[in-house]
Amino acid sequence: MRLAILSNVNLDMLSGLLKKEYEVFLPEGYGGWVTYALNQREDMAAFGADCIFLLLDGAELVRGLKKEQYEDAFDSALEYIRGLAAHYEKSLLFVSTLDIMPERVAAGDAADGGLLAAALWEQKLGALLAENHRIHRFPLAELIADYGRSRFYSRKFWYMGSIPYDMQALHLLAQEIRTCLSKVGRARCKVLVTDLDNTLWGGVIGEDGAEGIALGSAHQGAVYQDAQRQLLRMKEQGVLLAVASKNNRDDVDAAFAHPQMILKEEDFAVIACNWEPKAENIAKMAKELNLGLDAFVFLDDNEAEREAVRIALPQVNVAGFPTDMTGYADFLAALYESYFFQWRTTGEDLEKTSQYRAERLRREQKEAAVSYEDYLRSLRIKIRIAGVTQTRKERALQLMNKTNQFNTQTLRMEAPEMEAYLKGGGRLLLAEVSDKYGSSGWTAEFLYHREDHTVMVDNFLMSCRIMGRQIEHAIVDHILRRLREQGVEVVQAAYKRSAKNKPVEQLWQQFGFAQTQETEGCVRFELKLADYIAPPQAGIHSVIWEDEV
Repeated sequence: MRLAILSNVNLDMLSGLLKKEYEVFLPEGYGGWVTYALNQREDMAAFGADCIFLLLDGAELVRGLKKEQYEDAFDSALEYIRGLAAHYEKSLLFVSTLDIMPERVAAGDAADGGLLAAALWEQKLGALLAENHRIHRFPLAELIADYGRSRFYSRKFWYMGSIPYDMQALHLLAQEIRTCLSKVGRARCKVLVTDLDNTLWGGVIGEDGAEGIALGSAHQGAVYQDAQRQLLRMKEQGVLLAVASKNNRDDVDAAFAHPQMILKEEDFAVIACNWEPKAENIAKMAKELNLGLDAFVFLDDNEAEREAVRIALPQVNVAGFPTDMTGYADFLAALYESYFFQWRTTGEDLEKTSQYRAERLRREQKEAAVSYEDYLRSLRIKIRIAGVTQTRKERALQLMNKTNQFNTQTLRMEAPEMEAYLKGGGRLLLAEVSDKYGSSGWTAEFLYHREDHTVMVDNFLMSCRIMGRQIEHAIVDHILRRLREQGVEVVQAAYKRSAKNKPVEQLWQQFGFAQTQETEGCVRFELKLADYIAPPQAGIHSVIWEDEV
């Protein structure tokens, strides 16, 4: 892991604490972080930091300024930070919250200006974080408050070498950086499967009834309400919630109707209430959600149930359970950090619960349909094809780098590579899929470039959650017909074999492409558009093109 540390004070000693574990870039001298923000410096660009930590000393940032000048100084600093993020596109950027040591600012401003200034910085930094998903908050001010300002700062180090922090404080900073780095590139879990009795509420619903469970705003009931609020936050951050409970469904429905319930039935992607072993229910969920068992975390107050899942499904992450229930909400917050936290969250991540619930309704309708074609028509699927825009690039990269099964060439890119591809004449089309049950989001990509009257397909991929509905037929059909209208005569494509993309091995043949070449692991195809005939299901779905495509 490579990290860069930029600051407006001397942090050489902090760099020294981290160099045994990581490759660390620290500019010569200190205080020159603005230079790196204004220009892409060759030394740091060549270093290729995975993460950049910008640790700003608040007093130094406003040194010599009056309170009324703070806002302009903050606006300038945040504009520099935007430049820093733009210059080093492959790096995650962590920007510190602000603490202003009173002794190092103008006397008249120290007492009443520091807290207001820190709050103003937090407000402006929060807006920047919402604007750019590669920029994240580093909790410097919180570390200082928790440890104690008088102990965190060091007058001796400051006078000796412009080092503001005490040695122990530098160790705390180093540990917080390690914590941030431990979450970078870590595979996150996706589903939290939770029990109900004594887990979402106190008591046993089958014995106590909905009116007898502990759930409310005070005493034991407040413990479970706060826990439910924490679970709801997890769901809003992209975690799929599911239930595996040995209960009668009618009793559970009565509990969800309880006026003090924070979580509602629609907050759960799957609810399994029966008397089967919980391991069997989790295995069925994995199949239903099309996820590996290692994507699941199991939460249950009963150690016997936890042990049964450990033995039957060793791939599942089985969480512990607190013995002191007053710390239950904090336990769940730590559970999120350990298993589910991710630095980059897209709008697609936040909609997954509703998308999976809608998928279950689609399956139920499919089972009741007279024929497969009738089923497809009943869904009333709409596909919107659009060019990639600035606001869609984050999703395009996520889809490109996470999709494995329906992926013809498994082409991966980071943001700079995508920019170079687009500037070099490449086209990237995204497809948004929806039906009568709701939207599945931007779930397919088609990449190609054109040379005279020939188009080369560089990749076609589609999320596994929309497979099995002939959506690929509609997308490719409409793109091929649009290319023919634009004067394209020949389309070339390929299937590059990977460990997981067997589902697309015969894709191009379905559109009449003829094989032209086969090398180790790669089969190439060609189609003369004058001979193109659409597959049978290509016209079932409604396709809309945006004007810019």
